[in-house]
Amino acid sequence: MAPKRLAYSLLLIFSSGCATGRLEYVPPPTIQRVETSKIIDKPRDAVWNAAVASLGKHFYVINNMDKASGFINLSYTGDPEAYVDCGLISSHVSNLAGPRTYDFPASKGDQAYETMGGGTLFRVHRTMSLEGRINLIFEDLGSDKTRVTISTRYILTRTVVQQAVGGGASEFHDSIVLDSGARASFPAAAGGQPTECVSTGKLERDVLELIN
Repeated sequence: MAPKRLAYSLLLIFSSGCATGRLEYVPPPTIQRVETSKIIDKPRDAVWNAAVASLGKHFYVINNMDKASGFINLSYTGDPEAYVDCGLISSHVSNLAGPRTYDFPASKGDQAYETMGGGTLFRVHRTMSLEGRINLIFEDLGSDKTRVTISTRYILTRTVVQQAVGGGASEFHDSIVLDSGARASFPAAAGGQPTECVSTGKLERDVLELIN
């Protein structure tokens, strides 16, 4: 049974006349199972040669490799949503223009929404980017058996631009680092609370599926 998600509802409720706002955050599950190895019934040289050809055709950059030691280093840069779970954000605002609700994954690459703070309406533009650094090890387990092991370091960068309606703007950037299956948190931002992130295991699965 999947772990129950606990909603951290509303750090603050702001109101000014007819304007109100509420921000809610649901963190990701506490446990993510990540497969980090596979065994292939082929000699190491055959697995290695096929892997190099296959990986080079996809969205990965081969930074360096050493066939003698069975080591390949890859990188992935792009939208983190499929590869990292940072929970769910829900922002509710209401003023003379009517009520609005914004629900989105906290790992979404690009999101515009509104929040209320101190009776002021803010328009927020939030972006998330991922740099994945992937290490692969190819081990010879016999004449016709090879084990491939993967480890990944995730570097997540968040940028938030907050514009007060009728006022000034502020912008900040921050980054966190986590490894396969591990968890890390961004500090609180834009009236919310710390944002927890954990890898989904999809990046590891996608890479291992290319190696046969």
